[in-house]
Amino acid sequence: MLAHWQKSLFSLPVAGRRLKLSIPHSLFSTNRLDEGTLLLLAHLPPLAEGSRLLDMGCGYGALGLALAAISPSSSVLMVDRDLLAVEQAAENAAANGLANASAAPSLGFAAIAPSERFALILCNIPARIGPSFTVHLVEGAMERLAPGGELRLVAILDLLPELERLTAEQGWQMLEVARGRRHAILSFRASAERRATTSNSGDDDTLLALYGRDALSFAGLSLLRPRDYGGDDKERMARALPLLLDSLPRSAPASLLAFRCGYGALPLALRARYPGSSITTFERDLLGAAFARLNERRLSLEGAPVKYREGARVEALFTPGDRFDLAVGELSPSFGEQVAEQELSALRGALAPGGAAHLVLLEKLERRWLGPIAARQRLRSIRLMARDGYTIVRITPS
Repeated sequence: MLAHWQKSLFSLPVAGRRLKLSIPHSLFSTNRLDEGTLLLLAHLPPLAEGSRLLDMGCGYGALGLALAAISPSSSVLMVDRDLLAVEQAAENAAANGLANASAAPSLGFAAIAPSERFALILCNIPARIGPSFTVHLVEGAMERLAPGGELRLVAILDLLPELERLTAEQGWQMLEVARGRRHAILSFRASAERRATTSNSGDDDTLLALYGRDALSFAGLSLLRPRDYGGDDKERMARALPLLLDSLPRSAPASLLAFRCGYGALPLALRARYPGSSITTFERDLLGAAFARLNERRLSLEGAPVKYREGARVEALFTPGDRFDLAVGELSPSFGEQVAEQELSALRGALAPGGAAHLVLLEKLERRWLGPIAARQRLRSIRLMARDGYTIVRITPS
């Protein structure tokens, strides 16, 4: 991971050595190793030599890399829907010399063949993922267990009543292995007569059944939102993004860039406003990108389809041929000043002659970050408007 993305560096003692884990901004548990992860690592089952192991929702790799260190003859697959997490887990594996661990992007089990079999599947189950995906997770994992294999979850204690209810409804074999202050370790084993019930299908009905949360009205558009997805807090959706839309020109730019697609709010609002423009957007979370495409299909907006680029880091996704007349987006406080500078540096080279960027950010970040960044990157920054603690700045090469 490039230095400007690194937020923390953790040391994890395991198997007589210390794993060094580099942690980027904005992933889960960046200030310390999560208590649930540590509890699960303290209650692992015995690992047979030469096993195939799976870390589901790997983050930066704490669970999967510990497995790889404990059982060097085993093969560990780490998957996550967040492409930044996948990139970091792979880099942490390489930095620790764990050649038996690999990382791959996957939304749920989409990238894992139904025929694959694992002796052990670990997962720190998200607290907000909802019952439909919980059933999909447990059923899909048990279908992929080798004979005698085990799914071992860590869950916050608040989830236990729901997991117990689902266990009774689904007929699972669930055993509580251990309990900490705020988490429980749960074990699931597949029955011999189990038949395949889950699907890797990416169709809209399946996506909504597994992840659908509710609908949100934004800029006159009805957008479906997924569960367990950040970035749509009330302040941002009610104040920041509407202010950004208010700053946009009336005449349509030929080529538009929307930072951070999310589940489609900003790029689809741009598509509705500028049906004749070419629009490109970036997203690192496969769940957000999937819902953005779903929302675009549902809305049937005029104009060419939005062009989606998926990757870990916005600044790494620009191509030499990119030339945008207008770039629209946000500078995120959770990413830090160095990431903001790298993004603006990359954006500077992607603007067409006479092009500009309209960016929304907290007023305090404008004072703290933007002046120094603009000076170092030879950018001109003009405040267009401010409201409710947010400000819009127009950025052009100086």
